[in-house]
Amino acid sequence: MPKSSPQPQLPLMNLEGSKDDIVIPIMGPTGVGKSTFISNVLAHLGSPQHIPTSDGFQSCTSTLAAYSAALPPHVTQQYSLAEGRRLVLLDTPGFDNTQTSDTEILRRIAQWLTVSYNADMKVGGIVYIYPIYPGRITRSDCANIKIFRKICGPGGLEKVILATTRWDICPKDTADSREREISANFWSDKSHPGPRNPEMARLGSSAESAWGVVSTILERMEKEGVVLALQRQLVDRGQILQQTDAARELRAKIMQLLEDADPRTGDSGRRQRIDTLAREAKELKIPLTKRIQSFFGQ
Repeated sequence: MPKSSPQPQLPLMNLEGSKDDIVIPIMGPTGVGKSTFISNVLAHLGSPQHIPTSDGFQSCTSTLAAYSAALPPHVTQQYSLAEGRRLVLLDTPGFDNTQTSDTEILRRIAQWLTVSYNADMKVGGIVYIYPIYPGRITRSDCANIKIFRKICGPGGLEKVILATTRWDICPKDTADSREREISANFWSDKSHPGPRNPEMARLGSSAESAWGVVSTILERMEKEGVVLALQRQLVDRGQILQQTDAARELRAKIMQLLEDADPRTGDSGRRQRIDTLAREAKELKIPLTKRIQSFFGQ
């Protein structure tokens, strides 16, 4: 694995990396409880920190933020690989963020993962948080999940825990069917059958529930951690971001959004959204169709 300086300053956060760090990226849509989950884990470890949380409608996380805590003796006694190590929880903004474009979010995730990989920080596992209720999985949700799967790759998906939230408001008669629907859409697609042993968790609002998810990661963690596909492509293969599988999947999402957009109708907000998509398309080197080009006078 490529190495840089022993403890490089990581981008977008005030934290020095160590080869003994156990990194757990927390990902998922906006407003599903990622920041609350991190806050609960830190509280359980006796290291409470102020972490901004959203109201479920507006994004509170537009940049990446990493929160660290030393693992106390009662944890290291239970998990041998955790001895003398630090837990680093990475709070990530969701795609379809209200403040930041999908392309910029992917760039920030890629930057952080690249530098942390060079610092030999170990990804122990990944938590993807998704609400069990209300509403059904949208096409945009499916597109974002595909991007996430490409970030992880097959090896990374084996270390993912899909944690569902909002069980307290989900009607009991629909809970099981909703869980099956989310599982079916999350774990596999036509190009990849999904992990051998998919792991799901019902995440409550308590610190104990959040710690239960992390403890499962520590139980399943391997000594050398897991290398995500995005890390391998950027660092080991020397690809630029636009060449990675995750960027290709994002490109497909943007192309579909542009094709579905009707620039002749809608308010100024829709026009602004199309302008933003066009800028993202240019950044990802997406060729625009003649219909979209004509809208922009190209």
